[in-house]
Amino acid sequence: MLKSFLLATARHPRTPTRQRRATLSRTATGARVLRAVRVQAAANVSELQTKFGIPDAVSFTEGRGGLPTVVLKHACGSSAEVVLFGGCVTSWKQSSGDEVLYIRPDAKFDGSKPISGGIPHCFPQFGPGEMQQHGFARNLEWEVSSTSADPNPDNPDPEVQLVLTQNDYTKAMWPHNFVVAYTVRLHGEELHTDMRVMNMNSSEAFSFNGALHTYFEVADINTAKVNGLKGLTYLDKTVDAENPAKKVEDRDAVSFSGPVDSVYLGSSGHVSLDVGTGAAVSIDSTNWSDAVVWSPWTSMEECYKEFCCVENAQFEPVSLGPGETWKASTHMKVVDL
Repeated sequence: MLKSFLLATARHPRTPTRQRRATLSRTATGARVLRAVRVQAAANVSELQTKFGIPDAVSFTEGRGGLPTVVLKHACGSSAEVVLFGGCVTSWKQSSGDEVLYIRPDAKFDGSKPISGGIPHCFPQFGPGEMQQHGFARNLEWEVSSTSADPNPDNPDPEVQLVLTQNDYTKAMWPHNFVVAYTVRLHGEELHTDMRVMNMNSSEAFSFNGALHTYFEVADINTAKVNGLKGLTYLDKTVDAENPAKKVEDRDAVSFSGPVDSVYLGSSGHVSLDVGTGAAVSIDSTNWSDAVVWSPWTSMEECYKEFCCVENAQFEPVSLGPGETWKASTHMKVVDL
């Protein structure tokens, strides 16, 4: 910011001195605030590393934009990164170094908006509704509750568990006491997630729905295909998201030739995405009742050919009584075709 100001004043030497000083003052103030935020982030990262870091398995760093980030590394060479802002998995690499997930070029890593890419959360609302789009979980800092790397000492699986609970911000939209516990683990080259939602109200039930809005990198959207959805009823939201048309999938594989926004009801728990490189991502889930396939097509001209979303979802609301827990999990791996 200061460099930009100095360049600007060099080009315009007649700028009044008072105006230049005011601009410099604002710039300096912004720089001080930014430095303070970064110092605090560094302190938080240092504290997290001391408390939860595990040598050669789990570490904490200032990631993109200085956001505190958990880095999981498996002995086989695979890795994953989880940003605490939004509890968002932003990277999952195979031992070869190949990235499986996708981050959009317009993604912000400054906390001003949810991260556009990786595996953002949709909770306690999926899509539009009474609160902000996709709820609030992707807008908040999640807390680290535990790390682990010793289910098998000879080949440990690095794992982190994050927790989200209510605060004044969430209660303004959704007046409930809750805990969401989200575990991310590397099992060899596989990525496993486990999500638990707990109703902490003393006497009141609540309802929620949600999804893991997973972005996958593809070689070319024109050759990508999603398998495992034939015969399912789906809601086609491309024309009218508020009143989607209900259809039955008759294709062996769902391909892309235009915008796609489809909610497949009653998924079997297994789908796969042919990414067009001779490999596919196999996605197995438990208790995520539905699957979503999404491509923005040319509404994101800059990047639409490079990714698609294949999401685990709970489209119909789940009702939890006081003290009750809902759990869902996913296992993802890359397979050769």
